Amino acid sequence: MILVTGATGHLGQLIVQQLALRLPDAGAGKLAVSVRDPGRAQVLAARGVEVRRGNFDEPDSLRSAFSDVSRLVIVSTDGPKAQRIAQHRNAIEAARAAGVEHILYTSFLDADAASPSEFAQVHADSEAALAACGVAHTILRNGMYADFLPMTFAGALQGGVLQLPAGEGKVSYVSRHELAQAVAAATVAPRLEKHVYELTGQTAHDYHDLAARVGADTGAALRYEPIGEDAYAGALEGAGMPAWIARAMANMFTAAAGNRLARTTNDFAALVGHPPKSIDCLLAEFFRAV
Repeated sequence: MILVTGATGHLGQLIVQQLALRLPDAGAGKLAVSVRDPGRAQVLAARGVEVRRGNFDEPDSLRSAFSDVSRLVIVSTDGPKAQRIAQHRNAIEAARAAGVEHILYTSFLDADAASPSEFAQVHADSEAALAACGVAHTILRNGMYADFLPMTFAGALQGGVLQLPAGEGKVSYVSRHELAQAVAAATVAPRLEKHVYELTGQTAHDYHDLAARVGADTGAALRYEPIGEDAYAGALEGAGMPAWIARAMANMFTAAAGNRLARTTNDFAALVGHPPKSIDCLLAEFFRAV
């Protein structure tokens, strides 16, 4: 049995869809999900996917949800740093206790305790917990979501200036849909060649370049202006974003300023069989329709 956590979330839903395409009979009898509220997963249940209740804040519920699971896809949670660390540790320990044979974990490209990014620090802790748990596992480090680009550029498309604390750093973007393809491919693979896969875009670009490309796609005159982390976090809070996520978003771009998110690999192609979409294809997908 394969089980995917967080299957009503953005990435989790896409992973389940991709697994259903790759499994016989759309995964009926072989594919399960764990969610906080099973009532929100009735569409999956109607398609033959087994729906189990699992709450990352309730370890007992996770041990029950992970029962008889051979391959477990732990989709990382959302929330403040300490909460996410505790939740991921709960899931990893529950998987060990339930006898899961193999864990696949959706990590982050910059998983490093020394990173300025809180997201990276969370995933570094989770990867360390996986290393210590004694269960076979595969780490899938996701690059920056291209899906967030419209939100990132929203203010710039109104005012003409993209302001981020990313300095002159470059970033590699990949879409959630593509990441789901790679995660699903890894999950069903009879054999995996690597312990860690870094799922990146084809190329890395600084935000001067990205602003020019988005401007070309939208017809807007855009330029990029680096700003400080505090100024950016304050602007996000001023727009109504909770303080914890505003700071986490800001220090993620601080990590980008140090080129910690600029790596590109062939790992996506190794799993899926073809390269990810080019940056121009992604930008056309997310901006030209708008």
